[in-house]
Amino acid sequence: SPHFNTSPLRRYLMGLLKLGKLLDWNGSQPYIGKIKSDGISQFLEIYNATKDRKGDVLKWGDEVEYQVIHLDRDLKSARLSLRAPEMLEELQLKEHSVPEGSTVEVLWRPEYANWMIEGTPGVPYRCYVVDLELVEYNMGLRRREIEKLLKPNELVLSIPSFPRLGCGVHTSPEVAPFGPIARSLYISDAVINPHPRFATLTRNIRMRRGSKVDIRVPLFIDDRTATNIHVVPEDFESLRTLSMSEESATESSTGDTIEDTAYHQPDALKGVCVDDVYMDAMAFGMGACCLQVTLQARDVRESRILYDQLAVLAPIFLALSAATPILKGYLVDTDVRWNTIAASVDDRTPEERAGLIAKSRYDSISCYLSPEEEMDPFLYNDIPVEVNEDAYERLISAGIDDRLAKHVAHLFIRDPLTIFEGQTDLDNTTTTDHFENIQSTNWNTVRLKPPPFKSDIGWRVEFRSMDIQLTDFENAAFAILVVLTSRIILAYRLNLYIPMSKVDSNMATAHERDAVREQKFFFRRNIFHDATIQPPDSFLCSCGRIHHPEYNWDFDFACNQNSEPNAFELMSLDEIFNGKEFYTDSERDPGFAFPGLIPLVKAYLYAIKVEGFTLKKITRYLDFVSARASGELVTLAAWMRMYVSSHEKYEKDSVVSEEICADLIEILHDIEKGNQACPELFGSFYPCNGAPEVCKHSVERILTADVPEESALLHGQSMSHSAMHRAFESIVAHQKK
Repeated sequence: SPHFNTSPLRRYLMGLLKLGKLLDWNGSQPYIGKIKSDGISQFLEIYNATKDRKGDVLKWGDEVEYQVIHLDRDLKSARLSLRAPEMLEELQLKEHSVPEGSTVEVLWRPEYANWMIEGTPGVPYRCYVVDLELVEYNMGLRRREIEKLLKPNELVLSIPSFPRLGCGVHTSPEVAPFGPIARSLYISDAVINPHPRFATLTRNIRMRRGSKVDIRVPLFIDDRTATNIHVVPEDFESLRTLSMSEESATESSTGDTIEDTAYHQPDALKGVCVDDVYMDAMAFGMGACCLQVTLQARDVRESRILYDQLAVLAPIFLALSAATPILKGYLVDTDVRWNTIAASVDDRTPEERAGLIAKSRYDSISCYLSPEEEMDPFLYNDIPVEVNEDAYERLISAGIDDRLAKHVAHLFIRDPLTIFEGQTDLDNTTTTDHFENIQSTNWNTVRLKPPPFKSDIGWRVEFRSMDIQLTDFENAAFAILVVLTSRIILAYRLNLYIPMSKVDSNMATAHERDAVREQKFFFRRNIFHDATIQPPDSFLCSCGRIHHPEYNWDFDFACNQNSEPNAFELMSLDEIFNGKEFYTDSERDPGFAFPGLIPLVKAYLYAIKVEGFTLKKITRYLDFVSARASGELVTLAAWMRMYVSSHEKYEKDSVVSEEICADLIEILHDIEKGNQACPELFGSFYPCNGAPEVCKHSVERILTADVPEESALLHGQSMSHSAMHRAFESIVAHQKK
């Protein structure tokens, strides 16, 4: 439907964030079975209500997460500012004060830690190509709105993890570790967002698993790296006495005293050493920032296709966006945040971790679910998939196909972690709260999102793997590439399937140091729907037109038509994104040809007649990503590693001291502002003569019906251009009422 109002828009990219009294783990036990049973009932209700829904148009949005940092340049000290909740309250004033049915430029949402703020566009972007021009502008606007609220010596950065999180005094104000929620030796409970959901998640994960979370990341070994790191820091006792006020939190939300033995007392760990970077709290993972993109599909079938194909690409984009080489004050031997978060919310019991459940509830997906014939479950779903048997039988009995039933039943092997007192008996025909309770705490690389009840929001897919990038330019480039890649998946009917075990292998490879330049990833040779490598010379768009791509490779693209149809090979990111030539001379191994994702995107843009300024701007983003994939430009992780290694105070011991951290934060901020050139990261793509222009009226531009009739539409919508134009005219008319 072209008509929508403020309420569903504001739910568009939101998670389950409700105010209310939450039950502790013991208090939750009587209700877990009911929540899970009713969650399946709610899924069946919403599926049956929307399974025949057709013709939703592409709408999409991004989520960008920011850190607020206090930097004292004179003292060479950088700390995380814990003012995000008070800043968020002010940022949301405009949203809460506008009349019902109105829109705002930006939606602001709380995140796990008190240094984090999440921003999304005020309304979803449309299927017009010209809307891609607005992405960087809107991201810039979000950053500037936060900056208006900063105090002296504060700054905002979009990096995944603060380098010295968990090291001594690392927050402003100073707060004590080892509170009753996380029982962390390094991080205070005072960093957890005051929304009750976050503290309850933290404590219930620990109580369910029977111990604190156990995060281990391999240490980067330099010339003088010590490999006997004390678990209990030397300054623990002095830090612990900063404040004892948190002990009052030992009372649960129901007023009962919690019997808590799911941790070790610090005295029992004194003298214990490890040879990796050990972390013990949810904040180490959920306090990390990321970039996510949500796409609305035409219908449930298309959403399932996108889910599968994007799942294959999730490790690839994770490696290309690598930005996390430092954790807890050490250079680590990995470049991305993902496994740190996975371990930070791993609520599995010892028996489950021993083999009953293979993955954390924050991990890569475990099974494909598309109903298309090219998805051979015996070939591609090649790893065991644990399912909730009762849920699976109910879903099959209700007529859900096997692949979707396994997907949902796999989600429901998890227990609900947050249950609101007095909100267990709900009308399963009008709400999906219990389903979302389970769904929203399965944090996978991609997420299939059913529509809310009685909403104009359709079936969506959320792409969740990427590390956040330093600049709005980079984040816009990656978000736009995800959107355009989803369009060529549909336009060319791409078949990216490889066995799920190889997707998991790619996730492991994505964590390796400098994986972009040093590693190869399993990827399918023949990616077109007829199992050939030859790109199509035309495609039929859902707008009813036949489009003709024009391909322009930097090499003579000749295909080896004799390869196995379902073959996959190890490819570099350069080959995956930019293509690979089929050599015909006798001096080189001919191997195989591959068209490359970016040449396919460019051919697609030509086919739908994108021209002028719009094409120039999009091409700039694509060429930037192409240069990074080729290794010509480095990832932020590689650049940060080089910066630390060359710092005059670095002692080749893998330690990122407070002074090095402060200098790193300062130069990152200068680079983001455009005041410091960084050709290793950006070449000539990102301006160094001041920050990019900020568009203050992106929402008005999104809502305007004044779009030229010849404006290109992104494939995937179900209406012709004229019908689409009339639809958005009605949106504007509705907004003006």
